[in-house]
Amino acid sequence: MRTIKCHIRLYLAVFLAIIAGSVFAAPEKSKVAIAVGGKAALFYLPLTIAERLGYFKDEGLEVEISDFPGGAKALQAMMGGSADVVAGGFDHVIHMNSKGQNLQAFVAQLATPAMSLGIAKQHAGRYKSPKDLKGMKIGVSAPGSSTHLFLSYLLSSVGLSNEDVSIIGVGTGATAVAGVRTGQLDAIVNVEPAITALERAGDIAVVVETISAKGSNAVYGATLPSGCLYTKREFVQKNPNTVQALANAMVKALTWLKKASSQQIIDTVPPEFIMGDKSLYLAALERSRQSFSPDGLISPQGAQSLYEVLRKFDPNVKAAAGIKISDTFDNGFAMRAAGKR
Repeated sequence: MRTIKCHIRLYLAVFLAIIAGSVFAAPEKSKVAIAVGGKAALFYLPLTIAERLGYFKDEGLEVEISDFPGGAKALQAMMGGSADVVAGGFDHVIHMNSKGQNLQAFVAQLATPAMSLGIAKQHAGRYKSPKDLKGMKIGVSAPGSSTHLFLSYLLSSVGLSNEDVSIIGVGTGATAVAGVRTGQLDAIVNVEPAITALERAGDIAVVVETISAKGSNAVYGATLPSGCLYTKREFVQKNPNTVQALANAMVKALTWLKKASSQQIIDTVPPEFIMGDKSLYLAALERSRQSFSPDGLISPQGAQSLYEVLRKFDPNVKAAAGIKISDTFDNGFAMRAAGKR
């Protein structure tokens, strides 16, 4: 009997080792190019943490991150073949699927949209609702980016369209701040720390925020997933171990962020990300902490809600038939990274 039990334990150990080896096997592609639209933004902090703390290297990956003015440009880079993966908004994944492009997200960075609308101080007094945006010059990170889609939704919610305003791409960070301060813009939709920088200086009044779950629900009626890593479904199918390695690194970064102090985070990010003002960055960081995904998973309910939101104003999504939202993301990689599968 004892011999049988020993054999059973041995077979079980071998079986578990095989499973572990299949999940965390060597990447098929050790060099991976990631495109991101505004790397210094807190929207992409988990990506920066994974890079700076060597989590990608720990997974056997040599990752090259290329920075673009906005998520739409990062998406173009991947579709054009100069990047393998995008760190960007999940809304782009659904939008591109509606156009017949099979993209798939595989690990979340953010659990909320994490964007805000600010009105320049000279116009803030007359703002009562998105109807008052009519005729304004409004800055977004880049045309077609998630900030642009957010603005489009706000406009459509009150019967306006993009043609009722002037939309100007201003990037994120210092360029976005300058766009308001030079009088180029009447309003801005952007991410942190640019919004906090403008608000603390009295340049804008924040009238809509989706950083918190409460804010997302107030705008959309749901908490919507946002920042993620995504790629072509073909890439996922051909390189599952590479995608798993990327998910492992990102989940490690998210886990570290949950426990890290603000000072530890500031000591980790590149000095130029702080925009020369540590207290400002700290304020933006504390505001943003609630937006980070706790586990890298994309909520199926949130994904479906985002699809329903996009259908209200995105003509491609509205016209597309047969989009299966469950095909636009795969939580299996993040679940394995977190030891949940």
